[in-house]
Amino acid sequence: MHKSIRERNSIFSYFQLTRILTKTIIMNKLFLTMLLALGTTIASAQFSVITTITEVEDEYNLTDKLAVGYDVNEKLTLGFALDGEDKYEVFGRYSLAPNWWGYGSYDTEGEGEFIDRLDLGVGYSFNVWNKFYIEPNYTVSMEKNDEDEYEGKLNLGLSYKF
Repeated sequence: MHKSIRERNSIFSYFQLTRILTKTIIMNKLFLTMLLALGTTIASAQFSVITTITEVEDEYNLTDKLAVGYDVNEKLTLGFALDGEDKYEVFGRYSLAPNWWGYGSYDTEGEGEFIDRLDLGVGYSFNVWNKFYIEPNYTVSMEKNDEDEYEGKLNLGLSYKF
C-alpha cells in the first residue's frame, strides 16, 4: 500500500544524510592528502642560513647581514635578508655550475628606481665541513655612483644548509 508521509520523509532524509556524510568523508580525505603532500614537500626541502662578514669600525661583524633561504630545487634558492638593522632584501641564487652561483638581491625599502635597488653578483661555495660553506663572492650595485660608474665589492660569506 501507500507509505505514509512520515515514512517517505525518513527515507528521503536517510539518503540526504548519507550523501552529506559521503561528501564530508571525501573532503576530509582530500584535505588530509593535500596536507600530507605539503608536509612532505616542506620536510624534504632544504633551508640555508647565510651571513656576510662585514667590517664595521675596524672590527669584523658576522651578524650585520643575515639571510634565510629556501632551496626551491637543486639550482634555485629564494629568501630574504636583513641588511643592517632595518633594511630588508629579497634575494635569489641560481646554480650556474657545481659550487658556482649567480646572485641577485632587491632592496625592498630603498628609494629610487627599481634597477637602482638591485644588486647582482657571482660567487663560489667551498665546502668546509659537512654542510658548512665559505663563500667568496663579488657583488655589483646597479646604482651608479657620482662618476656614473657601477661599484663592485668583494665579499666573504658563510652559509649552513639544513
